[in-house]
Amino acid sequence: MTPMKNTLSIILCLAASCCWAEDKVSDNSPFFARENTAVQLALSTDNAEVQRLVNLGLKECLYGYNEGAYNYFEEALREDSGCVMAHIGMLMIHPARSAVYRQHLQQLNACLPEAMLTPVEEWYVSTFLQYLNGDYTGAAQAFKERAARYRRDNMAACWDIVLNHHTGEQGSSLLQRADALLTRLPDAPLAHYIRALVEDQAEIPSQQALEAASRAAQLTRKAPHPLIHQLAGHLLCCSGKPQQALPHFKTILTCSDPASETYRAAQLYQIAAWIQSGDKKQWVEALKAARALSQDAALSTSGTEAGTLLDWEGRTLLLRMLVLQPTPPAGAAINMAATSCHAAEGTPLKLVQDCLVAAIRTRSLADSGRSTTAAEQLPKAEQFLARLQREGEDLKRQGGMTRICFIRAERACAAALFRARVALYKDSADIWQPHLDVLLNTPEPRLLPPILPQAAKK
Repeated sequence: MTPMKNTLSIILCLAASCCWAEDKVSDNSPFFARENTAVQLALSTDNAEVQRLVNLGLKECLYGYNEGAYNYFEEALREDSGCVMAHIGMLMIHPARSAVYRQHLQQLNACLPEAMLTPVEEWYVSTFLQYLNGDYTGAAQAFKERAARYRRDNMAACWDIVLNHHTGEQGSSLLQRADALLTRLPDAPLAHYIRALVEDQAEIPSQQALEAASRAAQLTRKAPHPLIHQLAGHLLCCSGKPQQALPHFKTILTCSDPASETYRAAQLYQIAAWIQSGDKKQWVEALKAARALSQDAALSTSGTEAGTLLDWEGRTLLLRMLVLQPTPPAGAAINMAATSCHAAEGTPLKLVQDCLVAAIRTRSLADSGRSTTAAEQLPKAEQFLARLQREGEDLKRQGGMTRICFIRAERACAAALFRARVALYKDSADIWQPHLDVLLNTPEPRLLPPILPQAAKK
């Protein structure tokens, strides 16, 4: 063996020893001796219950289930008010400017100087703080490097895949890492969920993604997890199987709090599946449900990503359904939809509401033969869309769900305008119809299942 090969062998042996030594930190924890679960982080506490609760909270963060994570972190802090990782968890699931966020940030700053953390825990704390400070790409890369170096650290592997997916990594490497995680943890619902999650934005999800989502649901059938069923239903809808998706959304409605954002999001997904099914009876059900959802006064009170989704999608859903309706809607239906939206004055959402209403009225008036009045309405819709597009430059820079919802709203307004022009300018409808067909048939940014708090914002 040459000297170079000898040197390389020594380096590899040392690297392997370091990986093994750090991985063994987990096995020495009293918590792991009692509960040898697949995805865990060893904490510097002798309280096994705190260990359990914090790890369950971190798993809920990976699922994107903030409501569940909050309960676990809150209970952990009742057991140990100085638990650093529980405070970190609270920061991850609350908007950065909220009172709860500021409270836990203050408590974290107070307990960090006295905290006696293990090297592994210290690394996780610093990397999560990097994420919370807005360096999402840097944190994602750090988890990727750690997962590659410490192959037994399944927690790092999960965060690697989820964060890198949400910050935009695509391609075979991400899929390979998800497949490798699933190979190591074939009985872990989280591993199946993550394998399905990496295809949540695929134009047509693969059969492997559908099977992974289905398997995750099967593994949790005794205690259904709302976000697993939300992802499974979403992927089925994207695959053109809305009828198969509906039972998943129904499960969410039976296992989540009716006052929660998760419950309202499930209502939104269910309505979208009814619309996609093309069934006339389900279209009527969708209209009723959309009206009820849009009138929910608690749609956008949290400031979270889910709250943004519900605010934009829930309030405008009824109007967007009228755009899709095969026959021009009556004036009473338009008025009811506009009233249900009740967007606040001076907001971008109000511009969306006004544009959709004016465009739908144009189409309805033109269809009833009142072309002159219809021609007066059309410029109003065009002006509202132009104003929305100007203000949208700032919204697009915000990233996350705000950007996605804005793009969907902008396309809905454009489709409503083209549909109005087709109805009004019958002699030249062939000019506008191709544009309308493109908007109606081009895949939009879909209603995404879980996005980690503030992830993907750039």
